[in-house]
Amino acid sequence: MRAVALLLTITTMLGCFPHNAQHRTYAKWAEGGAIVAGIAMEAVINSGADCDQMALPGQTTGGCHTKAAVLGDLGLALMLGGLLGFIATISTAEEDKTPPPVDIKAEQPADKPKVSLPPGVKAPADSAPEPSGSAAPVHAAP
Repeated sequence: MRAVALLLTITTMLGCFPHNAQHRTYAKWAEGGAIVAGIAMEAVINSGADCDQMALPGQTTGGCHTKAAVLGDLGLALMLGGLLGFIATISTAEEDKTPPPVDIKAEQPADKPKVSLPPGVKAPADSAPEPSGSAAPVHAAP
């Protein structure tokens, strides 16, 4: 149990780099490696059922069962320690700074082109704008 406690302590300590992104990346890799190592260990080790199957008649399999239980617990501790360390690393990271708000304003053209009537065309005396949507006659030049 001391080994499990030591592993959990070390894995959690790796997650305490809130101000250094490079160390957080190393911690994430180490914790991912612990998870993969735990899964690989669980896949490779013999279980208690394997011990019973390999037992010869008249022999006890107590040592094999103990070894399988300890290695199984260690594989589980590696997986849980890596997962808890990964969560600690992610949760202690600094929040991203929010960018300053961007004010979007309509751009006014710097130089407006001067609009004028062609030569020989006079502006109508009544130049009030007509309401939109009306079918008012269009003034023609005389």
